[in-house]
Amino acid sequence: RLKSRVLGGMLRLPPHLRSARFPVMKSRLSRLPAALLIFAFVAGLAACDDPNETDFLEQVQADTATVYALNGTSPSFPSGYRSASGAVTRADGNFNFDIAFDIDAANKVVVYPQRFVGVPCIVGAPNCGGVLGAKRVGLQRLTVAFDALDRASNGGYVFDSTFVLSPGEGLAMQVQDGQDCSLFISTVHYSKLVIDSIDTNRRAIYFRAVNNPNCGYRSLVAGAVPKN
Repeated sequence: RLKSRVLGGMLRLPPHLRSARFPVMKSRLSRLPAALLIFAFVAGLAACDDPNETDFLEQVQADTATVYALNGTSPSFPSGYRSASGAVTRADGNFNFDIAFDIDAANKVVVYPQRFVGVPCIVGAPNCGGVLGAKRVGLQRLTVAFDALDRASNGGYVFDSTFVLSPGEGLAMQVQDGQDCSLFISTVHYSKLVIDSIDTNRRAIYFRAVNNPNCGYRSLVAGAVPKN
């Protein structure tokens, strides 16, 4: 990934260093054939295997987590999950989550994208979701064993739709994250999760998740530094 930083502005030479030698160097460069300059530029782009390539990639993260149903539990309990950090969060007006969890009358897990969680936005919150400001969250059912999925698909996601899961079933997730990925070419995060069990008395949901914290990278091999 290419990451651009601006370091203070243009460098200006003091007057006593502005000798005639510097324009000469500039004029030699300007006489290089245009084709050679274009070749150098293209070669520089080709050196990057990925448009977001950087030396600061993070390892793919894996964790086990517990969330509580949106309904029938305290609002202070975590009911949401955030893909970029792989953390469970409260599903409140900060909208610091991508999906939220509930348990339906059939004791199955219902997964809601951020857009469908109707809590009021907190004034001044950096994230304000709901119908108008929510992130686009795409979900798709896992068709292979959870551990067998080592690379997320780049297509096939259903956006802004709920999913109902039983223990043993899972989802792959693509989150359009323009805030966390604002400095990168790709603005998506990928992750996967699987429901392990449900405690209906506590209205608790236990699941495992693997998330790639690097924008645009689809590898879901836990502990590995992604290459794609």
